[in-house]
Amino acid sequence: MATNPSNTEITNICEAGIDSYIQEKNKEVISNRITEGMTGAVFATGLYLLFGGYNSFDYRMVLAPFIAGGAYTFVGIRQAKDKDSSYRVAFEQVCSNMRTENDEDAS
Repeated sequence: MATNPSNTEITNICEAGIDSYIQEKNKEVISNRITEGMTGAVFATGLYLLFGGYNSFDYRMVLAPFIAGGAYTFVGIRQAKDKDSSYRVAFEQVCSNMRTENDEDAS
């Protein structure tokens, strides 16, 4: 559910600078990837244990989903770094519009 940020929030983001904005966006993407990867790993491990894994427990069957979840997170980190240029463009568009509006208000 996306919400529209208020002018105050946009102004705060623009004042913080582009590096802060990109860092926050990357942190958001990585956090989501960690959550998704670990949720999938726990779900897969739960299914394994539910359908007979507890009778003949094999640690590799429990470890494998967590390794896959870690790999999913690593790929997310790489993708987040690749999106830096698109975040930079979006930041510049929004903040340049804010500067234009502020200049018009001042005159």
